[in-house]
Amino acid sequence: LDANSVARAYRSAKSRLILLDYGGTILANDNLDQLQRFQFVKKSRPPSVPTEGLISTLKELCSDHRNIVFVVSGKERHSLTKTLCHIPNLGLAAEHGMFVSWPTPKVGGKRRWETLVADQDRSWRSIATMIMEVYTSRTHGSYIEETEMKVLWQYRDADPEFGYLQSRELEDHLSNVLRGFSVDILHGGVEEGGYVEVRPKGVNKGVVSMHIIKNMEKIFNKGKLEFALVIGDDHCDEPMLSVMRQVGRRASEARIAKKGGQPLAPLPATIAQVDVSSCDEYISSNLKCFTSTVGKKPTAAANYVNDVEDVHELLESLVKVTTRETVHSGFYSVVDLKTMDDTPTSPVPEAVKYNAQTSWQRSLSMCQLHTPDISTEPTDAKVSNNLDEFFGLMEEDGEDEDNFF
Repeated sequence: LDANSVARAYRSAKSRLILLDYGGTILANDNLDQLQRFQFVKKSRPPSVPTEGLISTLKELCSDHRNIVFVVSGKERHSLTKTLCHIPNLGLAAEHGMFVSWPTPKVGGKRRWETLVADQDRSWRSIATMIMEVYTSRTHGSYIEETEMKVLWQYRDADPEFGYLQSRELEDHLSNVLRGFSVDILHGGVEEGGYVEVRPKGVNKGVVSMHIIKNMEKIFNKGKLEFALVIGDDHCDEPMLSVMRQVGRRASEARIAKKGGQPLAPLPATIAQVDVSSCDEYISSNLKCFTSTVGKKPTAAANYVNDVEDVHELLESLVKVTTRETVHSGFYSVVDLKTMDDTPTSPVPEAVKYNAQTSWQRSLSMCQLHTPDISTEPTDAKVSNNLDEFFGLMEEDGEDEDNFF
């Protein structure tokens, strides 16, 4: 990911959206170590928490009125609220977007949440759990993980071959039994964490991304989206990366069609095709969209960064762009220094035409810089008749400088 390109697009945009995954993107991943993951699920070990530096960076980004910043995570509501509720104007999406809490200036306490899909019959949870318990009892190293929204059967710590066979059988079993319920059954292979998941239908990070875009103008009174930065790290983030990359592509196609340029190359096969045309009226034709994954791997994202530290550096660079704009907005350009008088707070006078032969007066501070007397007639330059005379003039100038210092 070219950080300079991101910064340039960020600087010029008036309406910005930043979507960030949580674990593995802005925070160290609790899933990398199998023992830590098991302890975390069984609540015998606390999860990783954001550093003070990250909290400060997020606060700075959220304080810019042109930004809408969301952390979109697979974690439960209480986990996100506990670690991020004290950042004003930060939006939260929990459990892959099932629960959304819009940015608010209030910090601490309880946040207001809304559900992405209507509350439905949850009797499927007990059925799914009962079936998973059967497979857990005969698959050593597997266990069940439950959240508010979903139920997972984890087999990442089981024998890879036997665990995979059991997971395929469990997937078929659940599909047959839960056919009459409005649920999705997802299967992640060993490379993706080794799990079988049951969740309400129509819930993923791609859907919540479109939901946020469609509500930007209504909730935040912002114009059409001109900049988007989306970063994730694993298969759960792929729907979000796919959707946002296609949203950015439609904006690019609109610009090309207006200019009559060559059509874009087809999207890679790693992108799941989704109809994002419903977002067209909420995005600007000048939209610059940057999608990135953490680590180099097959992905729907157009770019990648190496690790979590690179993500932090990128976010910090965006903060510096905003800070630099704020600082320079109250100061004059360097080219205006020669028009300033002795008073630091004095207004800049009208521009003065300078003669190239006019010399500068030495000053000990920048506040003493002043316009030389233009009415003074410039001294005529002396022309040397030969090299000896020329070098003699140079020696005289050197003596003048020695006398000054």
